[in-house]
Amino acid sequence: IQKEIIRQARAASVPVIVATQMLESMVTHVRPTRAEVSDVATAIFDGADAIMLSAETATGHYPAEAVEVMARIAERAERAVLGDATRHRRRERVGVGFSEAVSDAASAAAHALGARAIVAFTQSGFSARLISQARPDVPIIALTPFVEVQRRLALSWGVSSRLIRKVDTTDEMIDQIEATLVGDGSVVAGDVLVMISGSPMWVAGTTNLLKLHRVGERR
Repeated sequence: IQKEIIRQARAASVPVIVATQMLESMVTHVRPTRAEVSDVATAIFDGADAIMLSAETATGHYPAEAVEVMARIAERAERAVLGDATRHRRRERVGVGFSEAVSDAASAAAHALGARAIVAFTQSGFSARLISQARPDVPIIALTPFVEVQRRLALSWGVSSRLIRKVDTTDEMIDQIEATLVGDGSVVAGDVLVMISGSPMWVAGTTNLLKLHRVGERR
């Protein structure tokens, strides 16, 4: 049942959290059981966006150790997922429109070019979630003027988000990218970025633009 729920949620680009009793034995013991380690890894392999502890950290004797163990399992499982050469096969989706086609093209372009990141200008967070569904092997950076969207995207796999001011043109968009991402050290001159947005900008559900940009190059 868990696998099917995750499959359907990912097909709809809905973030999935797997929780409850994942490392239950660590409420009273400093080490998890082999079955628990397998369960956590399986959640990652199945495509969960997030895994969550409950009693292990709320009332358990080893809360810090439980967090450390879960993070270590997740990191190793994700390395295996990202090392799977089949991950770039066509994804299952619930309907395909402009937004889905652009997000798939962005993931493919980033992989082919060895891009530093995929950057999504997003009004609602949907385009960033579409890219997250593809599990690309580069970071996904979402830029949004809305703090509530930034917070929601924290649950989406591989997405880090930044608050920005609204812009009206693609030139302003690139200026914002360079000012924000070069400023915080996320990118440096010469890095290749794959950028997606909508035209008109800041209208939810209109992702129809893909642009390739090398940081620092004149436009």
